[in-house]
Amino acid sequence: MTETAPGLSPGAAAWRRLRRNPLAMGGLVITVVVVVMCAFAPLFSGHDPGYQRHWVGALTPGSSHIDCLRENRLIPGQAPDVSPQDLSAATTITLAADESSYREYRIIPDTEGRIRRIAGSQGELDELVLNQAALARVALIDGSRGRNLAPLSLRRGEAPPVPLFDGSAAVVLEVATEARIASYTAQLNNGVVSAVQRSGTALPEGIVITGDRITGMEADGRSITTWHLLGTDIEGRALFARILYGGRISLLVGAVATLVSLLIGVTYGAVAGYVGGRTDRVLMAGVDVLYGLPFMFLVIVLLSFFGSNILLLFAALGAVQWLTMARIVRGQILGLREADFVAAARLAGTPAHIVILRHLVPNSFGPIVVYASLTVPIVILEESFLAFIGLSASFGDGQVHSWGALVKTGVDSLGSDGSFAWLLLWPSLVMAATLIALNVLGDGIRDALDPKLSRGAA
Repeated sequence: MTETAPGLSPGAAAWRRLRRNPLAMGGLVITVVVVVMCAFAPLFSGHDPGYQRHWVGALTPGSSHIDCLRENRLIPGQAPDVSPQDLSAATTITLAADESSYREYRIIPDTEGRIRRIAGSQGELDELVLNQAALARVALIDGSRGRNLAPLSLRRGEAPPVPLFDGSAAVVLEVATEARIASYTAQLNNGVVSAVQRSGTALPEGIVITGDRITGMEADGRSITTWHLLGTDIEGRALFARILYGGRISLLVGAVATLVSLLIGVTYGAVAGYVGGRTDRVLMAGVDVLYGLPFMFLVIVLLSFFGSNILLLFAALGAVQWLTMARIVRGQILGLREADFVAAARLAGTPAHIVILRHLVPNSFGPIVVYASLTVPIVILEESFLAFIGLSASFGDGQVHSWGALVKTGVDSLGSDGSFAWLLLWPSLVMAATLIALNVLGDGIRDALDPKLSRGAA
């Protein structure tokens, strides 16, 4: 015997059944948390997702990024420009800077990724071995710098033991020959630099130091670092902020594309089911034909031709999902169109569109809601697939990308030694948790709207 709740509306009874499903409630909580954090991303992240933060301090990989070569300026008569933080309230700023001497070695690969040449200032080498004490940095041809690679062993004719080239035609290794750390101190007065010294020697013109040279920073004796909760990407942008802002795109695509599929599918299926006869057969034959078309291939062609416009993406993904919705709604309408309340509405002269909108569609609301809740994660996955092949949507002059695009970036950045693994790990975990939560929630809504499937059924 099915459990009943006298005095409760169908919606309240469904909510009671949903609350008794711990998995569904867990999915609901995760979904709400993700949606709220993405919707109010500036409050939770505290970072601009497109801002490339320069490196400050010797932090663990991912906490900050030494590729960001923004200049740190301590100029007398000007406000300090040395950190993303506001240090105008400080009275003393101290910088520790690496002023070591470096010897350069140019490493040139062949077409198969093996080392073809190792060229140094004293001629070509067959082998270059760096021990742990040596500081070796990659300097790409475009001037950006990579991470410390020591210890390292390179031999001509062999593949490098690390993903050294990363698509570059050649790289330059900077090997320290004489380690030297200099200390700079700046005195501030009312937020303006008044004097700058290097190891006690006054510098009237101040200093300009790129972030890759700074090994430590203090303000009034307090250590200053650029710290990010989930690290940064390969361009020094805060990954946590990019995940939250990227979630806006993924969730928005899922929600809007689902609404598009509802609008088309409900209208199409309701008309087919209510009119019936030849009209029904023709309309559903059209659905059968469309089922046989490679819709995702058409979407790819469409986005490739017109570009990954966000509105086009909404329409394209929504158009992929409406076929199943049309069939579901048609089946519900076929079972309801001969009901007494529909016959009474017809006898009263109610127009067909009013009968469909006010009587038939509301009574099919349960299956529609269930399918819509399960469509959202499907659409997010489809958008992620499109992002993986380079057809992702983006906002903010291309600085904000969807979860799928972030996962693709993580895969592209993942080295054979597991370096930069956080770029793949965190977006994947967030997307997977959200998709699982949405699917579990959809199953719970299905059970809650059908009392026969609820736990109270006997």
